[in-house]
Amino acid sequence: MEFYQKLKKLRAQKGWSQEEFAEKLQVSRQAVSKWENGQGFPETEKLVKMSRLFQVSLDYLLKDEDQPFGEQGTTEEGYYASQEVVEAYLLNKKQGAKKIAAGVAILIVSIVLPMYFQEAFSYVLFMMVVAVGVAILVWQGLSVKAYKELETQPLIFDDSFIQDFRQKSLANRKRYGILIVTGIVTIILSFGIPFLTNDTGHADRDPLLALMPLIWAFAVYLFIIAGSAMESERLVTNNEEYVKEYEQYEKSSRHGWIHAVIWPLATVIFLAIGFIWDVWHPGWLVFLFAAVFTIAYTAWKSSKD
Repeated sequence: MEFYQKLKKLRAQKGWSQEEFAEKLQVSRQAVSKWENGQGFPETEKLVKMSRLFQVSLDYLLKDEDQPFGEQGTTEEGYYASQEVVEAYLLNKKQGAKKIAAGVAILIVSIVLPMYFQEAFSYVLFMMVVAVGVAILVWQGLSVKAYKELETQPLIFDDSFIQDFRQKSLANRKRYGILIVTGIVTIILSFGIPFLTNDTGHADRDPLLALMPLIWAFAVYLFIIAGSAMESERLVTNNEEYVKEYEQYEKSSRHGWIHAVIWPLATVIFLAIGFIWDVWHPGWLVFLFAAVFTIAYTAWKSSKD
């Protein structure tokens, strides 16, 4: 079966008219008609997009085969992910992780402002910095999630690509592990800073204590970047396992509302403690209690389901 015959058959199986298919490919209907009549051939970019839309491999589209067989000779079902698609997905996740990490780091660093500056301007600046951090997180949360199919469906890869990718991913995991260990060590070391502060009546405002939120922000930034990269690559290297875990996550995510309630409440309590009683330190411990409570609640509800 030649390419133009496969194209006509695949489009019919999807139930798309030539106009609908042309719109998905962002080409004219005349171009689709020309291809299906064997009078032309699409460019590489359009072929890659076709493989994604029809969920077949490029080999199937380009070779004279009657069935979309994999390289091992067995029929595969799933979403075909070419090397270009996987690389674009990983880049998209990396960019998103950087935005999330930056937003969280800004929120953590903002704690320094009301702790060390009592003027009204410092409080205004604090609220502005918090607003920036929240805006970044909200904007990222509302952004259109690209490549959703890759995270929710079994994937089909070209054998040569997936073998090479797994080798590279194994080397990358070591690098990500180093970043995570670095973050953990810096957080542990940061708890020694209070012992270095001056023994005065204003020890809670010692400049050295400002290093703690900065260190935490740096560590959390590393956690989010490395963790996101590891999870994204695991989707490719261990796809079947990842899809099963995603299905379980979808079932457990119905308890996720607790996070939307607890964290804003913890922020309000923290601000109230700081502005009313001027106890920014150790008022930040409210976030630690919030984290423990949400984890405990989620684990309890999951055990009952």
